[in-house]
Amino acid sequence: MDVLELTATQFIKPMSTGRNHPLLLGCENASGDTFEVVVKFRGKEMDSKAQIAELVTAQLADDLGLQIPQPAVVDVPVGFDSIIAEKDLAAMVKGSPGLNFGSVHLGAGFTTWPPGREPYGAQRDQAADIFAFDTLIQNADRRAVNPNLWARSDRLGIYDHELAFQFYAVPIIGGAPKPWAVANHGKAFGFLDHHIFYRSLRGGRLDLGPFKEKLGSLTDKQIQTYADSVPAEWRGKSDFCERIVEYLREAREQRETLIQFIKHLLR
Repeated sequence: MDVLELTATQFIKPMSTGRNHPLLLGCENASGDTFEVVVKFRGKEMDSKAQIAELVTAQLADDLGLQIPQPAVVDVPVGFDSIIAEKDLAAMVKGSPGLNFGSVHLGAGFTTWPPGREPYGAQRDQAADIFAFDTLIQNADRRAVNPNLWARSDRLGIYDHELAFQFYAVPIIGGAPKPWAVANHGKAFGFLDHHIFYRSLRGGRLDLGPFKEKLGSLTDKQIQTYADSVPAEWRGKSDFCERIVEYLREAREQRETLIQFIKHLLR
């Protein structure tokens, strides 16, 4: 999946959900093509590492066969805030000029996943893949109270991954936990007990073969492309991107143990 490079040209509306107060903006690419994009602005809840996590996981999810909105890097010009009437939103935009993470708006025909709904039929395999994906990226932000899921017909899709890879964003005594080497870090994965699909998948049939196959087929070049797509101004002097690349390459080689760990969690 290509990462779009866009410029914000129009304020449409604030989105109704999200602790980061995302905005729906009209954007253009260099050829003048227009897009409606949900943009998350840099701030206390959305620092550079969160923007990197969003951009990397969107591309990774697509390569692993999950449904996810197309990612974009959106240039918000200085002075763009002047077209926004709401003072709080204008202040947020004014404080975040330059490049911000965005996702192409899904448009009509989809619904957000309500708490309490269980996947059925073909959705169960998709739910298992989503659980496996969240284990891989160690995403604790797909809970019953905050599913970050959408559905269109029998297809499930995902969004909001700013909390992915946070084990590398904050130093951890003893090293970063890995789901294929959990002997010393078992408690680090307790967040999965609260995953939106944990209860509905437990004890059932799990077909994680396609997920494992797609993970195994990732090339070094593909994984490096995720990091290469990250703007330099988000990277700064951090080695966050390089550590994610190293982690994903190791995950690919340890995929069998990873899948066995996931099945153990859902036994």
